[in-house]
Amino acid sequence: MNISIKLHNDIINYKNTLDDSIYKIDKSKDGYTIFYKNGRAVHSKYNIEVECKRVLEGINKNLIIVYGYGLGYIVKYLTDNIYNYFSNIDNLQIIVIVDDIDLFIYSYKNIFSSFNFSDKIYFVSSSEDINYLYSLIDYKKVNGVNLVLLPSLSKEEKDYANKIYIDILHSIEREVSNIFTNIYFENIWTKNIIFNSEYLNNSFDISSFKNIFNGLCALLICPGPTLRFSILKIKENRDNLIIICVDTALAVLLKYGITPDFVVTVDGGFYNSLDFVYADGNFPYLVMDIACNKIIPKNICSRANIIRFTSTVNLGIIKDINNYIPISELTTSNTVTTTMIEFAYYVGFDRVLLIGFDNSYPFYERHSKHSLSYEYKINNINKLDTIESYYFDTIRHNTDISHYPPTEFIFNEQIEYFKFTKYDNFIIERVTLNAINIDCFKEGAIDDYILSDTRETILKKMNNILSNSYDIKNFYIYLEDSLISFREYIIDIYNKLSNINTEEEFENIFMSIINKVELEKCSTIKTILDNALFLSKRGEADYKNKLLFIILESTKVLNYFLTRISMIRNK
Repeated sequence: MNISIKLHNDIINYKNTLDDSIYKIDKSKDGYTIFYKNGRAVHSKYNIEVECKRVLEGINKNLIIVYGYGLGYIVKYLTDNIYNYFSNIDNLQIIVIVDDIDLFIYSYKNIFSSFNFSDKIYFVSSSEDINYLYSLIDYKKVNGVNLVLLPSLSKEEKDYANKIYIDILHSIEREVSNIFTNIYFENIWTKNIIFNSEYLNNSFDISSFKNIFNGLCALLICPGPTLRFSILKIKENRDNLIIICVDTALAVLLKYGITPDFVVTVDGGFYNSLDFVYADGNFPYLVMDIACNKIIPKNICSRANIIRFTSTVNLGIIKDINNYIPISELTTSNTVTTTMIEFAYYVGFDRVLLIGFDNSYPFYERHSKHSLSYEYKINNINKLDTIESYYFDTIRHNTDISHYPPTEFIFNEQIEYFKFTKYDNFIIERVTLNAINIDCFKEGAIDDYILSDTRETILKKMNNILSNSYDIKNFYIYLEDSLISFREYIIDIYNKLSNINTEEEFENIFMSIINKVELEKCSTIKTILDNALFLSKRGEADYKNKLLFIILESTKVLNYFLTRISMIRNK
């Protein structure tokens, strides 16, 4: 039996007695042992098999949440008749939430001590933290969830069970969405990394700067509307401040004659690259996710030193590159602001002051004139009307802009991140002014961050760090050879399919591809295969069609990457 630690401890600590004032034992009309709990029958008094069939009617997903164990009749009936409900149980998970430890132990000792397909069942306590339930779910395999309720539950218990069910539904939606998002973006990230790897020879790995700024403090600047209240003081004290900013704040600072010391960029999107295209001027260091849009290092390499990091350490191509050139991980979340904070923590600053991090976005405008950001400059010089401009114009003219729901969702996500993210010996303060308050940040002031010649101090420290030179060509040769060899393997499988007639033979080839994933040394290929296999398993197609899908999907991605590698090698 798969049993949670909490439920196991409950069993160990059980007093081994049933309270006669609560429980009464009896027999149903069809001869099964039943209990009355507080005068209410836990199972059917007439026909338990009919009861089991009724509560299990309509289950068709591969994640089953059974809330209320009772004496185990429902779980036993399900596992004894499992193929009547599921044609394929490979990905089946049954999570049984035990609501009554007394009945569970009585059943284990007197009725059922084992079940068929027990490897598919997880027994947990009803008092488990919801996050523990989330940890049991294999999100890559789940195709949905069914809730099965013990019929004798009270209204309060049923309401609680339904709340758990809804929470799990949301977690599935969130996690599967993340999986598909990663699958979509992994190809984009890999392409960007292939192009950006030409800058690895002349960049610094972020690990060279670990804890280098202990004892110092810095300003962390975002382009929120309240930045305008601090901009003149920052300019007046520029030489006595350390300034780190997000990419979207670069144009704002340069417009006011303020050169930041570090600019942080994460996003591989096109619009983030415009922060650098339309922001003239040099600055000391670009802190760059190696998967960012290739336009960014191309435009910056002659204007700033590049500090490289990765936020996707499990991406196949990152593992492959690390065999030739180190790219260290910087833990990040979903925004460039949180990445900027993580960078400041990583390099050892004791205190930081957030400026322009408002969580307000008046008029729900990103990169807007109200934020003094790059769209302002773009529109002023008539170079480009961005998609955001049209989007936000639509919102501005058609909604209540003072209270727009999507903004609240974004802000709540941000606040939740900071509420549960803990840093050791690291103080984060914030200039609030007219911005929405975030309780986990103390109010700070720029005056407390002004230190004589502080900028000169950090630049001297930086200049003492040398970048290492690497031969990136060896990596390209290895990756290109590996991808070509794998493409030949895929083509060979395709040619074999025309001579195969039975489903068993198709299944054997399918399983051989799974073995190929486990044995493959090139991590980029493992990523390609993992994604293709995951997508192929989502449907109900036979093995032949699954194989055709894998061949088509893998070949498309392989050719895409090989074209990019050829372009960069020829360059």
